[in-house]
Amino acid sequence: MKIVTLVEDTTCGELQAEHGLSVYIETDRHRVLFDVGTTDLFIRNAKKLGIDLSRTDTVVISHGHDDHGGGLDAFLKINDHAEIYLQKAAFADHYSNKKTGPEYIGLNQSLREHPQIHLLDGSLVIDEQLQIYSHVNGEVFETNRNLLKEDFERDDFVHEQHLVISENGKHVLLMGCGHKGVLNIIRECPVKPQVVIGGFHLYSPRTGETMPEELILEVAQKLPEAVYYTGHCTGDQALEILKRKLPEIYPLMTGTVIEV
Repeated sequence: MKIVTLVEDTTCGELQAEHGLSVYIETDRHRVLFDVGTTDLFIRNAKKLGIDLSRTDTVVISHGHDDHGGGLDAFLKINDHAEIYLQKAAFADHYSNKKTGPEYIGLNQSLREHPQIHLLDGSLVIDEQLQIYSHVNGEVFETNRNLLKEDFERDDFVHEQHLVISENGKHVLLMGCGHKGVLNIIRECPVKPQVVIGGFHLYSPRTGETMPEELILEVAQKLPEAVYYTGHCTGDQALEILKRKLPEIYPLMTGTVIEV
């Protein structure tokens, strides 16, 4: 299994970065996109890497925020056959509460009825290699408190979903932002992942707030043994704290390549 980060907030090479996430995965059976960033940057970066996204067969959008699904319009212009999976609540209105008031950060509503898009209400086993799970139980971190749903109440993230990819006895868990809490998400994962990729939301990119150090250390102590790649909404400060307790945790950046 080969995993390439097409878009992330930071970059480890000449590829451009943006606030968002897009990860490309190749197995012996599938070409998968997990999230599509904010713009068409994931397509432009893929071309530079020699990755043909027109051959993608499966797309999973982790949740209904534009930094993870904003590139859907651009993807649909280059691919007319991939099956695209979102939770049905992903197309509700979503907002970030700014000092000037709520700002829309949701998806393009006109795509809701697109024939390539499948709206889920919970989990789905696609096949032996791919399964989606959602509706994770547990409280969300305080770094989510500025994120609102369509009624302007605090988001409960029923629109968030996670992808497990299994190949040759290895299991990889992909999260978008881990809004429901990385410990809760791993606890409810249908398999024991050897590799976990995605944001932990220990930091709010929109407010600049990082969770208290003692709470980050508590998360680190409770995380099960695995190899972790994290960035985006984890935050540099939180990552440095996590490194004190976790022997195998690495920054996820635009251009990061992972072989499993």
